[in-house]
Amino acid sequence: MTTAEHAIELAPVIAESGPARESLRVRVMRYVRTLIVGSWATIADFSVLTLCTRVPATDPIIGRIPALLAGALVQFFGSRSYAFRAQSGSLSRQAKLFVLQEVIGLPLTLLVFRLLIALIPFLPAELVGMFANTVVFVIYSYPVRRFIVFQVAQSA
Repeated sequence: MTTAEHAIELAPVIAESGPARESLRVRVMRYVRTLIVGSWATIADFSVLTLCTRVPATDPIIGRIPALLAGALVQFFGSRSYAFRAQSGSLSRQAKLFVLQEVIGLPLTLLVFRLLIALIPFLPAELVGMFANTVVFVIYSYPVRRFIVFQVAQSA
C-alpha cells in the first residue's frame, strides 16, 4: 500500500476523531441572533445620535461618540447572553477583549463614517452611521466576537 492510499484510508478516522463541526443550522441561527442583537444596538445608536444631532444640534462626528458607546453596551450584553450564549465564559475576560475589540473598532467606525459622509453628504448622518456600522460589523466586529471575544470551550 502506498503512502497516498494509506492517507486516504485514514482520512475518515482522523476527521471523526477531531472536534465536531457545527451544523449549518447552528451557525445560521447564531448569525441571526447576532443580527437581532445588532438591531437592538442600532436602535440605541440611532436614538442617541438623533438626540445629539437634533436637540442640541451637535456636529454629527461628535454625536457619533456617545451613540457608539450606547450601541456597544447593548452589543456586549446582548452578544454574551443571547447571540453567542457565552455566559459560561469569564465575564471579565470577555469584557476586556470586547473593550479591546471596541477600542480598535471605534476609530475604524469613525473613519468609515467620515469617509462615507464625505462621499454621500446628501444622506442624513443617521443613515450614513448605520451604513458605516454595517460595513465595520461584517468585515471586523463579527469575526472578532465570534472567534475571540465570545469563544467558550464546548462541552464534549
